[in-house]
Amino acid sequence: MLAGVAACGGSSGEATDYGPYSGRPSDSDYDQKPSKSRGVLVESLRLGERILYGTEIDPDLKVGRGGGVFATYLGLDHSVISGPESNAAEGHGPLAAFGSLAANKPNAADQSEKFLATSLIEFPDDAAAAAAAADMDRADFQANADNVPVAVDAFPAAISHWRPGVPTLGSVMAYKSLVIRVYAQLPDPDLGQLVDMVVRSYRRQLDMLADYTPTPAAELPNLHLDSDKLLTRIVRTEDPTPAAMKFAVYGVHAFAALLGSPAADASTLIDHAVTAVGISYNKRLFKMRDGAAATNYAGYLRDQQNGADSSPMPGVSGLSDVTCSQLSKPASNSLEARRFRCVITRGEYVAVVYSNTDTDVRQMAAAQYSVMGGKS
Repeated sequence: MLAGVAACGGSSGEATDYGPYSGRPSDSDYDQKPSKSRGVLVESLRLGERILYGTEIDPDLKVGRGGGVFATYLGLDHSVISGPESNAAEGHGPLAAFGSLAANKPNAADQSEKFLATSLIEFPDDAAAAAAAADMDRADFQANADNVPVAVDAFPAAISHWRPGVPTLGSVMAYKSLVIRVYAQLPDPDLGQLVDMVVRSYRRQLDMLADYTPTPAAELPNLHLDSDKLLTRIVRTEDPTPAAMKFAVYGVHAFAALLGSPAADASTLIDHAVTAVGISYNKRLFKMRDGAAATNYAGYLRDQQNGADSSPMPGVSGLSDVTCSQLSKPASNSLEARRFRCVITRGEYVAVVYSNTDTDVRQMAAAQYSVMGGKS
């Protein structure tokens, strides 16, 4: 953990106990030098702003099952698409990738569920994307001897296959310098319905990509992660190396794609006038349209946190814009510190910080309030 500074309070009555944390905004060193790694992340997040939500294809597909950025400067990981497909795509120099997984059930079940996985992968040029699509389909097709080709008449460029009797259909299609990958699953092995699901996915995805302009590969290292310097307004506790779920800035659409109910969660964020979300390990900073929206959203978050599994606890002395709560037991779905939480409001920002000890979360919240005001 980074050593901090216990700043002196002023006439505003700001808290002075920051513990090991600094109450000063950090610098934007993460954006200063050209970086291919950062560029791949930023371009992937740009794709995330164009990814479809499952409910746009079928209203039953309202459960988010993960996804997100799955490209690094080293290549693609296997978190969203299969190993054979990832390996095939890597041979063509992928520059960015973002995926979204949707289902009608909250947990991985079996082939009786509805499921849709959509991925966008960006390549250096149109030729590389076309070659990658062909190789990705070939690699996946050859993984099982029962696979047979499937024509998708509405999109002749799509390359698709399935196993007769198995209710899934995989398809890839090159679109300019991108590859769109769709994997559809229905409760019944009805090929016509599966093809229809894929067709609707392609149509919606192409609509969302209509005005997307890829960043030329040579310019990728010069992309900035944080033009508005949101991450400088979050208490720095860990290495500020850009990483998708550790240190990044998301637009509302891409951020909601990672949540439990993407379409509904996106609507909530938009209705509350959230314009961007900064992630710094187990801290979140929401940039709002204005101060009134920030106050309103903080109230919403406080209401959400005081449910059956949590209860209010004393906040930070002298700071009415900090409210804290305690979970009745540690969150079982997270490896990060989650036992105690504070919501902090200042200006057009709302922050949420977490810890597994009550003293630490208050110190972090006090420092966070100071950081958000740009004061030492």
